[in-house]
Amino acid sequence: MPRVNFGTYSLEAPETWTLSSVILAGPVDEAPAKGMVSTKAVRPFQRNLITTMERVGAKETCESYLQKQLEGLREAGIQRLEGKPAEKVTLGGTAGLLTEQIIPGPGGERVRQMQLITIKDGIAHVVIASHLDGVPFEAARAEFRNMLLSFQ
Repeated sequence: MPRVNFGTYSLEAPETWTLSSVILAGPVDEAPAKGMVSTKAVRPFQRNLITTMERVGAKETCESYLQKQLEGLREAGIQRLEGKPAEKVTLGGTAGLLTEQIIPGPGGERVRQMQLITIKDGIAHVVIASHLDGVPFEAARAEFRNMLLSFQ
């Protein structure tokens, strides 16, 4: 990988290095003035989209990769609730798997994630869009889905 370019970001790296993560930060959502079902002060949350890439074996599928992720979360003691059943998608002729899960955020808040898994040329690409569970996520759902399904 002689040069990595992304917008205004550009740098050279040795051939033995690989690009393994991309993080996009969305706008900060302010807590609504009323209607919160908690007496606890709610901190603003910045929706985000994170992409990771990992070399995988030739027999790896989106489904088997998801199972490995789930095992890793269980081993780490991270609670995960299924948000929606997995949905098979096609991205420019490449198979993908779209999932939703709810996990605890850094402050204990419920974070919902929409996740795309696809495998191309021996690389598993995982694109995860996150926002607070409930109204904030639902307001961003269509935007997240469009972003994930635009992956090439």
